[in-house]
Amino acid sequence: MSAKNVRRNKSGMKIFLIPDFAFIGENMALLDEEVKNCLDRNDLRLVIDCELVPYIDSEGLEKLLEYYNQIRKKGGSLEIFNPNPLCNEILNITRITDYIDIYFNLEKEGGASYEGRSPN
Repeated sequence: MSAKNVRRNKSGMKIFLIPDFAFIGENMALLDEEVKNCLDRNDLRLVIDCELVPYIDSEGLEKLLEYYNQIRKKGGSLEIFNPNPLCNEILNITRITDYIDIYFNLEKEGGASYEGRSPN
């Protein structure tokens, strides 16, 4: 089994956190630490890139809402980027999308790409 990891990238004013594990139980401690580090540094425009996240359970959903509330209290924003179809369905069914915006990197004709909001 590979080691679980959260990469961190900065693009403009946004900090991208890129986890490579399912959002379940004890796995969330890794993301907790990264979100806390961002809050401590006043990096308040966070994007969680979920491209490598295979699944989200109820504890993962609770944590996402907890992050959203912590960041909003400090005047920041949280977005989710590129969830796979299963995770996107989970986020939509549970109405997390009522709070957290979801964006996708969508391919256009000719190979160009753009960032678009969830169609749901």
